[in-house]
Amino acid sequence: MSVRVLQVDDSVADQLVVRRALERDPDTRWKLEQVSTAEEGLERATASIPDVVLMDFHLPGMNGVELLHALRERCAERVPAAIILTGTGNERLAVEAMQSGAQDYLVKGTFTPERLRHSLRAALETVRMARALEERRLQAERAERAAREALAVRDELFSLATHDLKGPLQIITLNAQLLRVKLPPEALTPSLNTRLSSISHAAMRMGELIDHFLVATRGREQLLYRERMDLSALVHAKVRELESTSNRHAFHLRLEGKDFMGNWDPKSLERVLDNLLSNALKYSPSGGDIVVTLAAQATPSERQVRLCVEDSGLGIPQEDLPRVFERFHRASNVPASIAGSGVGLASVRRLVELHGGTIEVKSQQGHGATFTVLLPQDIPVDPVSAGTGTGPEQDAR
Repeated sequence: MSVRVLQVDDSVADQLVVRRALERDPDTRWKLEQVSTAEEGLERATASIPDVVLMDFHLPGMNGVELLHALRERCAERVPAAIILTGTGNERLAVEAMQSGAQDYLVKGTFTPERLRHSLRAALETVRMARALEERRLQAERAERAAREALAVRDELFSLATHDLKGPLQIITLNAQLLRVKLPPEALTPSLNTRLSSISHAAMRMGELIDHFLVATRGREQLLYRERMDLSALVHAKVRELESTSNRHAFHLRLEGKDFMGNWDPKSLERVLDNLLSNALKYSPSGGDIVVTLAAQATPSERQVRLCVEDSGLGIPQEDLPRVFERFHRASNVPASIAGSGVGLASVRRLVELHGGTIEVKSQQGHGATFTVLLPQDIPVDPVSAGTGTGPEQDAR
């Protein structure tokens, strides 16, 4: 290892002591430059920054601390390590030197060659670590700045995209409403009326999902709007809706118990059902069975509702089960022809957990999957929500 040392000292004897101490070092090759005045030392250091400056405190025209300040100004981008030498062991001078940026302070005539070399190496290491930390800090600042800029661009793009997506949805909704109004009564059969209602409801749900998507991408927490609701009515409605729009699967709804009332957020649970049922449809073969079970059950501490969605589809490989609720994760056996982003189940788990519930999955590859949601029924409704039906519950975790 080669190290450049600049010694600023007007004592020829002290210069000789330092030169001999460094020449006898078997481990490091010290390149020593020696000057007698602070002005010359400053000029040399500015022209070619050394690794270490070894300076006498008592110099003609400028003392060691003043030279150190001048060096820090001239070599601001890469300040060398600095050690101050003095002929007296003055504690006040030592403190002043260290506060001014020196890495060490040695008293002439008291240190050995080994102590001098150790001090030089320690000063170098201290400066090296300080520079590394500063570089990491600057890298972190640059990365944070780039991330903020990227997030700002992303938010702007999402805002534009959600605005553009809502335009076609409004057209779909208006046309469905117009058809209901313009069609003669004899043409508006119950089946057609149901389908028009499904179109309007789906467009409204898509608008809500777009709004939620925009809120989620901006990093805001999802809040619950709890109200007293019957989960069985929601499950019945979703299953009937799917039965009317899909003739490729057989739906089976099973109810166990009678009381399915609870204090929940209807829109959030509708999203949970939409995700679980759409996945069951997507991953099940034509003619496959989809079984939805809703059961009321009680534990010693609380009443719960258990919701199970069981399909007869691809199933999930064992190695993918621990990650099935991770954002952007898709099972390894899903073919490329089946579209998906891997965010649906992550959203489902978050919404269930916001309700104080749990979700789990059991599956075997090639034999379908069963998702089980447990929801506590008796979590109190926020007084604002109970009074207006619109206030958010503030205990969202």
